[in-house]
Amino acid sequence: MRKAASPAISVPPAPPRPWGRWLLAGGALLVGGALVAAWLGLAPWLRRTLERRVAKQTHAQYQLTIGSVRVDLLARAVRLRGLDLRPAAPTLADTLPRLHLRLARLDLSGVGLLALLRGQPVPIDSLVLDSLRVNVEALARRPAPHPGAPFYQRQPLRLGHLLLRHAGGSFGPAGAPVGQLLSADISARDVLFAPAGAADVRRLAFAAAWQATLHGLAGRLGGHRLVAQLASFSSQNHSFVLDSLRVAPPGPGQGKPGAVRVALALPRLALYGLQAATWQHEHRFEADSVRLRGPRLTFRPPAQAPPPLWQLLAPLFSRADLGRLAIDNGYLAVAGVQERPVARHVFAEARGLRVDSAAGQAGDRRIVYARAWAGHTGRLTAVFDAPAYPVSAEHLVLNTEARTLRLSALQVRPAFTPAQLNLRSGYQVSQLGARIDALLAQEVDFYALSGGSQVRMGRLAVVRPWVQLGSDGRGPINPHRSVITPDAMRNLQIVVDVRRLDLRGGTVSTYYRSPRTPLVGRLRITRIDGTLRNVSNDPLRQSFRHPLTGSATAYLQDSCRIQAQLVAPLLDPQGRHRLWGTFGPAPFGILNPMTVPTRLLAFKSGHVRRVRFALNADRRQATGRMWAEYEGLKFAFPGYKNGQVQKTLLGRVKNGVVNGLVVRDNNPRPSGRLVVGSMATRRELRFSVFTLWRQGLIIGLLNSAGVPAKLAQQLGQKPDQGPLPGK
Repeated sequence: MRKAASPAISVPPAPPRPWGRWLLAGGALLVGGALVAAWLGLAPWLRRTLERRVAKQTHAQYQLTIGSVRVDLLARAVRLRGLDLRPAAPTLADTLPRLHLRLARLDLSGVGLLALLRGQPVPIDSLVLDSLRVNVEALARRPAPHPGAPFYQRQPLRLGHLLLRHAGGSFGPAGAPVGQLLSADISARDVLFAPAGAADVRRLAFAAAWQATLHGLAGRLGGHRLVAQLASFSSQNHSFVLDSLRVAPPGPGQGKPGAVRVALALPRLALYGLQAATWQHEHRFEADSVRLRGPRLTFRPPAQAPPPLWQLLAPLFSRADLGRLAIDNGYLAVAGVQERPVARHVFAEARGLRVDSAAGQAGDRRIVYARAWAGHTGRLTAVFDAPAYPVSAEHLVLNTEARTLRLSALQVRPAFTPAQLNLRSGYQVSQLGARIDALLAQEVDFYALSGGSQVRMGRLAVVRPWVQLGSDGRGPINPHRSVITPDAMRNLQIVVDVRRLDLRGGTVSTYYRSPRTPLVGRLRITRIDGTLRNVSNDPLRQSFRHPLTGSATAYLQDSCRIQAQLVAPLLDPQGRHRLWGTFGPAPFGILNPMTVPTRLLAFKSGHVRRVRFALNADRRQATGRMWAEYEGLKFAFPGYKNGQVQKTLLGRVKNGVVNGLVVRDNNPRPSGRLVVGSMATRRELRFSVFTLWRQGLIIGLLNSAGVPAKLAQQLGQKPDQGPLPGK
């Protein structure tokens, strides 16, 4: 019998050695412990390092305290709380500013530690600064003696996102800061804080894009106080908006004596298409458009003329290019000058502006730095010979491309009577009042006006002017030479060149109070239509061969038709000119409203059929001839008694003598002979050229009527004068 085989014996596997797991666990524990130890020691080390570095860099004149530091190595983040930077000594070196900085939070995340260890540009995901307050009491008075390289060259950084929230501060002494900021929120994207970022012309202040919103700005500039509620900027959208800007001028005794003083209220300024990076890298301002809404500006000009605008702006930029400037409903007033000009409801638009030293030079035709201007205004006011003549216009419309300008509803309202003007000046002064429906200028050379102060235009139309001239014969004759004369054009400080001047539907109303009676004489010339050509003091335009020429028609006392022509070489130093024309038919009695109160002379009867005259004048005299055809002429010489004009015995005697022995009652005479009157009179340069013409016509008419030439001259050119009113 065979023996059964015994079963196989299975050997269990050897158990794993526990030292491997313990080795891995121990290694992990050591690494973790090292990290914990590093983490526990890094935050205090970082705080001490930052605080010590500030003290070292400022030679212990500033101290930095940090409330807490937290470092998260896994998240590559650093969080600082309660930073406070302040002077550690009462006085500081003049190479250091005096400031106090407080920062509630600083969060730094995504720091590239390996790049930092390798000395490469350090990438950082984001930097957030919260509740920053900086008060700068004074700037450094001089630079440091041995300045080091800028920080961006010593430690380049690349920051994905920068955010500054709830920032504010002030500049200037603590008790009276010159600049303040209530709050600001600023962000930047892709900040390359490195030499390459500084040189990149597409970047602004190292960043690919900036955005800022500022609230509650205030500051002082030249003694003026500036305040703005809001300012916002976006380099990505190329925009800048400023809301509620106000500028208050210096108070009495403040500011630089003789400097410009400005009061400004600007509800909104919007700037679009701003190339801020170009401004930084090329020192050139470039933008698409600026719109000013509702600006109200009142300024007092400086005592001395300021330099050109481009020189004033040179510290900001060497050149400015702006596609479009728009002003909506502006207000402009000039204070501190007697004229006190004011423009209301100003709407204007300029295109193609360029501000630099080359703007407007030869080949670059610009008008106040712009290619073209267009706009209109509401009421314009000013005062001439203040406060004697307030002047106003209801509207102004201009378009430099169309070369047109229009002023509507002009008025001159005299503030004094002629008697008051005489007392004010001490001698006889004429009073002027005027209303003009419109002044229409065409083919205006705005370039010559803005660049060379030359008034040049193709045509100027004066529509329905009404002019009132008042005077009072009580007082000495004006001792000054009159400027209302053709040859006065030679003395103008600017060039005036108007190819054609048209006057349509005009009226001239005169009134005069003589020393003889307190009654006022009146005379009107109506329905005036006239044209002057070559109204110029430009030697290239004005000469004896090409003088001023003019023609006009009108009606004396609205009933007697007048036709006149004028030739005057305006640059002739002798003031030579010629005037000729006709008037009539009309009764002589239309002159009584002026001659009776002022001369106690009445045309009792008589009728003018036709009068022709021709007058040659210069600065010494006027000579000419008058052909007066009339019939039935009789004079009367009333007197003034008991406050009224009435017949007197002396007047009756004078009537008989003059009408019977002197006056020709008809011309031509019964024989058919036409007596020609002489218009010879001497020139008095203190009187206007209109006075000269009037004297010549009166003398010629009197001589035609039979008054001897010498007597006619005495009667026609003798001026009234006497004691001043009330004296």
